Amino acid sequence: MSDWIDSFYADVDAQLTERVLDRFTPDGELVFGSNPPAIGHPAMREVLENLRAALSGMRHEWCNRWTVDEKTLVLETRVHYTTRGGTEVILPSVSVIDRDASGLITSLRIHIDAAPLFGALDAESVTAQPEPAASHEAAGRPAGARVERRPDPVERGGIHCPNK
Repeated sequence: MSDWIDSFYADVDAQLTERVLDRFTPDGELVFGSNPPAIGHPAMREVLENLRAALSGMRHEWCNRWTVDEKTLVLETRVHYTTRGGTEVILPSVSVIDRDASGLITSLRIHIDAAPLFGALDAESVTAQPEPAASHEAAGRPAGARVERRPDPVERGGIHCPNK
């Protein structure tokens, strides 16, 4: 099973949406954090494409893998997300993967607190907004000038993998 899962996550990390979807049953489900389940390829494609649009990259760092039975695998990882603005957010995650008899994924449930990632994305979207002309003029800048603000650092401490 490890060769299969390594290959699958290589496609996930490369953000190859169609190759990832090829690993799921047509009615498979993808649950990311506290979001509602995305059921079926069209719904999962939307989730994956939205993530791809927001990120310049991601990488899963393995901590632990447990094979529950022939169809169920539990993975503990640190996920390194890189936003389009260059912020790296590292989050701990546990995923549960169920597969059918043919080996296709029927369910991928990603247990993660994605708030730090969404916070970094929100901070970057704020920095991309031009300030109103009145505030530029008051600061002695030409109207329409863009002011770059750096997002606050995202807390990344305390994330570790045992036995590493």
